[in-house]
Amino acid sequence: MRYTVAVWSLYVTLGVTVLPVFAQYNSHFGRNKIQYEDFDWNVLQTEHFDVYFYPEMQELAEHGAAFAEEAYAELQNRFNFSVTRRVPIVFYSSQLHFKQTNITDGFIPDGVGGFYEFLKGRVVIPANGNLHRFRRVVRHEMVHVFTMHKIARVYRDYRIPMDRLPPLWFTEGLAEYWSGPQDYQHEMIMRDAIFANYLVPLENMYRISGSYVMYKEGEALCRFISENYGEDKLLALIENAWIDRDFRKVIEYTLQEDLQEISIQWQQWLRKTYYPKLDAAQSPTLLTEGLSTEGFNSKPAFYQTKSGQRQVLFTGNHGGYSNVYYVQFDSTYAPIDQPGVLIRGERNSQFESFHLLDSRMSVSEDGRLAFVTKSGEADVIHIYDLESGSIGPIYGFDGMLALYSPSWSPDGMHIAFVAIDQSGFIDLYVYDIEGDRLRRLTNDSYDERDPAWSPDSHYLVFSSDRTSKGFENSYNLFTYELETGTIDYVTYGSQHDFSPSWSPDGSQIIYTSTKKDSMGRYGGQDLYVIDTKPTPPVVALADTKIHEIRPPSPGLRWKKRLTELTTAIYDPVWTEDHQVIFSAFENYRFTVRALGGLDTLLQRPVSLHPEPQVIEPQEPWTFPRIEATSETDRLRYRRRYGLDIAQGQISSSAVWGTGGAAVLAFSDLLGNDRFFLTIFNTSEYTGDFLRSLNVNISRLHLNRRANVGYGVYRYGGLRYDLTDPDAPTEFPRFWEEVWGGFGAVSYPLSMFRRIDVATSLSWDHKEVPQRRIDRQALLLTNQISLVHDNALFGYNGPQDGWRGRISAAYTTDLLYSNVNYITLEADIRHYLRIARNVTFASRALGRMNHGREARLWFMGGSWDLRGYPLFDVRGKKAWFTSHELRFPLVENPSAYVPPLAILGIVNLRGALFFDAAHTWNDRYNERVRQIYAGETLGSTGFGFRLNLFGGFVLRYDLGYRFRDAFKSRESNLFRQFFFGFDF
Repeated sequence: MRYTVAVWSLYVTLGVTVLPVFAQYNSHFGRNKIQYEDFDWNVLQTEHFDVYFYPEMQELAEHGAAFAEEAYAELQNRFNFSVTRRVPIVFYSSQLHFKQTNITDGFIPDGVGGFYEFLKGRVVIPANGNLHRFRRVVRHEMVHVFTMHKIARVYRDYRIPMDRLPPLWFTEGLAEYWSGPQDYQHEMIMRDAIFANYLVPLENMYRISGSYVMYKEGEALCRFISENYGEDKLLALIENAWIDRDFRKVIEYTLQEDLQEISIQWQQWLRKTYYPKLDAAQSPTLLTEGLSTEGFNSKPAFYQTKSGQRQVLFTGNHGGYSNVYYVQFDSTYAPIDQPGVLIRGERNSQFESFHLLDSRMSVSEDGRLAFVTKSGEADVIHIYDLESGSIGPIYGFDGMLALYSPSWSPDGMHIAFVAIDQSGFIDLYVYDIEGDRLRRLTNDSYDERDPAWSPDSHYLVFSSDRTSKGFENSYNLFTYELETGTIDYVTYGSQHDFSPSWSPDGSQIIYTSTKKDSMGRYGGQDLYVIDTKPTPPVVALADTKIHEIRPPSPGLRWKKRLTELTTAIYDPVWTEDHQVIFSAFENYRFTVRALGGLDTLLQRPVSLHPEPQVIEPQEPWTFPRIEATSETDRLRYRRRYGLDIAQGQISSSAVWGTGGAAVLAFSDLLGNDRFFLTIFNTSEYTGDFLRSLNVNISRLHLNRRANVGYGVYRYGGLRYDLTDPDAPTEFPRFWEEVWGGFGAVSYPLSMFRRIDVATSLSWDHKEVPQRRIDRQALLLTNQISLVHDNALFGYNGPQDGWRGRISAAYTTDLLYSNVNYITLEADIRHYLRIARNVTFASRALGRMNHGREARLWFMGGSWDLRGYPLFDVRGKKAWFTSHELRFPLVENPSAYVPPLAILGIVNLRGALFFDAAHTWNDRYNERVRQIYAGETLGSTGFGFRLNLFGGFVLRYDLGYRFRDAFKSRESNLFRQFFFGFDF
């Protein structure tokens, strides 16, 4: 949305009068970043921070302020440095609110915990219902604050510009390391990287830059440096960053060892750490049956149809959009066929996005699947009838932002779930479908996860950090009795117990758990089973053999560990025929698997799990807060503007001569209100300076759903315009002066569709001496467009989905009627994904300008009609079609030739293409040879696409041109080199 609003609103008018090439090829596609909420921002001022929040989340913001000050005090000592300016921190109460921020223009995917924005030093963090996680993210971002300010100070001291920074693996790894002890996810990733052999050595760390593995490897490397060279060396790496642009040399200088040797020692240190843990552990692949092993697969749910067919439903991403999949299997739990797509996601507003790794699904006994998607401003619960294959009711709740893990009651009349409200805290709810009543079961600052109904409908079991061990970030299992509201422990201890699921008879609960060993490192996340009621033991109490029998004890529960894996198990489901369906993490992907023989596993010797006996009331744990106790502590947000961009440029060309330009951009701290000032000059001599001075001043309001832009401008001087019908065909250069203003509104209907409206009013004076034209006009232009875009992008361009734009405009001279024409345009692009890396792309385009002084369209070159000179095919009306088969030639060249990575080569792809087009002015077949008008043209051939640094694509096409409605083919092979993404 930022791309299509900020840029589009500026050139709605300017593109017609100044930048015709840019305006025509930039077709205003793109998804929409929507501001659903008009936040009432307040500011909490602490000793070192300005904390921005809205009233509904004040308590959470007060916790965050305390976390920030806590981190400041600690990091001030670590860095031996004080941040001398106040740091702005912007808190959001949920990921859904966080996604609406204007502080960054880009889209924010699920899983991003926050960011530090370098331009104005802003920290932006959402809550996710977990205060421990919230605290860690605050500390993580505070490390970034200190790191960047420390580097800036070092560079100032050595008079070095801020044009170099340490690599991302170091800055993010250091932030992870100093934000707290390694967590269970870090241990899972590192064990898997060692076991599956995808650990990237230090010297090749750039190859995984920006990935989740990079964060964890960077954290492990910082820990290795701290433990083996001293923690002071981490600070020394920052203080020595000025020495060389190549950070590898900085490492060698600081640690006084060769980089290769450091890398080898680090890898050996990791293997010594993790190999003992892997010795007795098993791989999920060897232990269990794979049901879906391609791509990412999670949150399985089991259902047996009325016809007896067993199937597992799960959310997943197999290299494209996220969907709900299903896989059918036989009585041995072997898959009958490949997984199929049940519900297509991320293509429309109904299923805008899934919480792919966060929200479980549930199937009722009569075959209704309950699952959560983002739909507009909040999450909703969808019901899908598995027997009829139809979408049923949709349930959304006022004040509820994020919903997770719906669970059907056995009678199919209630749904339990957890939700984050405006306050940013997560609680447990039950919805009565028949009575349309929502019951809130908890109301506190503790984290609740994954509720599941008991078979008798009397209890909910869930995971929570409300345990007295919760201050250590431990999670235990609890039951909630629906009749009395009583919450009881099921498990207790300093571990992470997640994803509970009841046995069919209700006597046991299966769940996953991981805990720290004696060295403080988490082990694998394994399957456990525990009895639901304390019962006296009746079997031997030993790991491998009988050695004693204890008398009955009513305060003990049977607890059994079913697996000992190298990595982690998630979301187990206990089926009617005593199988366990779950997702497992291995080889850096999530798979859905089945574990059979549960009855045999349950016969293993067991250990006793003491049920906690709370003899004296214990105070619930909590975190510190900095409360806004007075009006001076809590202030209303007032807009203050700061400079974002200041850039100047001097250029010289054969057409324009020498010119200069400057661009200034300002915005408020929240990025909601933006000003742009552009000044450039195209004069050919000093006396023509003021006459050729060009100025544009514009403003954008982005804080509401309808984004509004407006501005004024003055353009004057020589102009080169291929689209002007009065300009000489051979060399369309003339003088023009324009004074005017414009306004634009972009209203998103959904993330994928919007309406753009624009208007401009300008005084236009044009002189074309070659044709003795001296025309004045007061031009009014109105335009409306409907845009759709759900295309899925790859490195080189779209590879799935479709995008389209339909536009109509009318331009008229209000004073003299010298100009009066209409504009119609339709551009449809479709992408059919034949295989994971193979796409068939099609484009159909129709354009028309009709009336007095109607402008010309143009084509030619690698961006559309290949084989023809760039922009040489012109006419007032045009149609164009293109079809292209895109496929990989070498997907990752640097894997075979590592030095290519230094050159930024990401991939080399190929394309077979066919293009056809026709432009005309008044009559369809009236030929104007200088601009190829009145003739159907075409080309076909082969193209190479070389992607550099992930954002720049070089294009080389060769093939044959066709003329005269494909009746003749030119004998010479054309070759054409250019740049740009695929359409």
